[in-house]
Amino acid sequence: MAKPYIILVLLWIIFCVLHSLFANERWKKKMQMVLKKNYKFYRIAYSFFALITLAIVVTYNFSMQSFLLWNVNIIEQVIAVTCMLSCGTIMFLFTRKFFFDLSGADVFQKKQSSRELIKTNLYKYVRHPLYSATLGFIWSIFLYSPLLSNLISCICITAYTIAGIYIEEKKLVYEFGDNYISYRSQTPMLIPKIFV
Repeated sequence: MAKPYIILVLLWIIFCVLHSLFANERWKKKMQMVLKKNYKFYRIAYSFFALITLAIVVTYNFSMQSFLLWNVNIIEQVIAVTCMLSCGTIMFLFTRKFFFDLSGADVFQKKQSSRELIKTNLYKYVRHPLYSATLGFIWSIFLYSPLLSNLISCICITAYTIAGIYIEEKKLVYEFGDNYISYRSQTPMLIPKIFV
């Protein structure tokens, strides 16, 4: 009975380790030396690999037989669907706006995108709006379908996201210095300020 859940946790661990390894600066420097001029395709290859491995884990999660933790009532379903639609819309808009930067597909553009610290729109309320929306989306799925497998996946994704944010923010402090430190001290990480 526990074996499918153990496999699910192991799949998430493998995904997180591989994702972290391929995003690691030391690994990327090694790949830059190996790939030389073809290194410009590394990010898009990495994004494709991450998408495929994520699809494998998510497919396993939703295909396994799992234990229902409670029966969902209509109010919980409405809240879950509303949150899924809201967070899904934010995820779509961010992914659409930053697709080339996030995926590495900017390698196919003539002009390379420039990095600048954004502090407007949703970034005024939260430092990582895409991560906030993603976490809201996955926890809404759990609220809509409170299976043990969904809970395990939500916990794994949340833990990995929070760990990833701390690593990412070290890079942002290095890149933007005092400007980011000031922004970080005034803006919450994941849970937005509603009243500014």
